Amino acid sequence: MKKEKIKNFDFRDKSIDSSKSSIEIALLPLAESAFESLCKENKKVIDAYVFWKEKIDELKYRLDYTYKLFVVKNRDAKGSILARVKWQFKYKGEYRKPAHIGVYIGSLNDFPKGLEENNIHLIAKQKIDEYLASKVPLELKDINGKDYTL
Repeated sequence: MKKEKIKNFDFRDKSIDSSKSSIEIALLPLAESAFESLCKENKKVIDAYVFWKEKIDELKYRLDYTYKLFVVKNRDAKGSILARVKWQFKYKGEYRKPAHIGVYIGSLNDFPKGLEENNIHLIAKQKIDEYLASKVPLELKDINGKDYTL
């Protein structure tokens, strides 16, 4: 079989059927080879696709993120309210494990009713928005693949 046909995933010239042995012996190795070749030849395009697909998902998520509020007791102080923001995207160049970011919302002195405070979620969203804007900047790539930050 000509290499060009393998690169185009055209395996009609091979005597391949749908049996397990034919898939294992012939089709799977040919398909893997063709796929690896395709990925090598189009690495920049594939990398750009993966980056921008994830970045678009991140931008959408920044508009409507998921978080939970917790009261954390301190030894010296009355306690604090923290938000745990779910974050499955890169943070400072790497993926976090566990996949969340902790954001300080305020002290229990500021919110005497704790999580039952009337406007706690409104304030939490504002604090989370501020935190994301300042501590989790948007890391983007230009057309040449060079990183830059907004």
